[in-house]
Amino acid sequence: MRGIYAATAGMLNSLAELDSIANNLANVDTVGYKKDYNVFKSYYEKEIRAYQNEDARGRTIGNIFSSVVLDDVILSREQGPLNETENNFDFAIHGQGFFKVQRNDNFLYTRNGEFTIDNQGFLVTKNGDLVLDDQNNPIVVDIDDFFVFSDGSIAGTDARLNIVNLENITKYGDNYFIGLELALTPQEYKIKQGYLEGSNVNALNEMIKMIEANRKFDILQHAISATDSLNAKLVEITSI
Repeated sequence: MRGIYAATAGMLNSLAELDSIANNLANVDTVGYKKDYNVFKSYYEKEIRAYQNEDARGRTIGNIFSSVVLDDVILSREQGPLNETENNFDFAIHGQGFFKVQRNDNFLYTRNGEFTIDNQGFLVTKNGDLVLDDQNNPIVVDIDDFFVFSDGSIAGTDARLNIVNLENITKYGDNYFIGLELALTPQEYKIKQGYLEGSNVNALNEMIKMIEANRKFDILQHAISATDSLNAKLVEITSI
């Protein structure tokens, strides 16, 4: 039965891997998307002891692990490709950081700099979220002369795009994040106006990983079937 439990745990891990891969592939063309990857850990650790010279406690000689389980889903912060759009309201971050935006009373963070102007003249995301300056104020756009320097400073104003880093980061949908803000210096990033950052998903690599995960799942499925057949034979033999 232990073999069945171990193989079942492996199948569950393969399913979790396939879920992450499928989500990554679905967002291969999503602006500013950051891919996920899974981290696994050993589980059901057992200590092995040697008993010599009538030592009741014994001596530890190692450990064995009965299974592996999903431990965490990690966000890859790898830089995506920068694609020129020649749109004055498109922005990409080269380096660290996230654009800080406001949705109702909540602050969110994104690498998607595909902005536009709302009917009040504010710079907003495609979802209508306000893009904030370094004082957490909405940015009023002069349509005729809107230029942003590489450090995020907005020409003709004292304002600067609010670019922050995050720790304890969590995805909020496919293109937004939440987490604890960390300050960034302008030396840690550059703003590219007229560019968008593409997804950091490599479709070919994800397809290879998907094939590997499918093969693992199939092998473990066959292992369960074989083990179950052997157990049935043992039951049949012992009942004679």
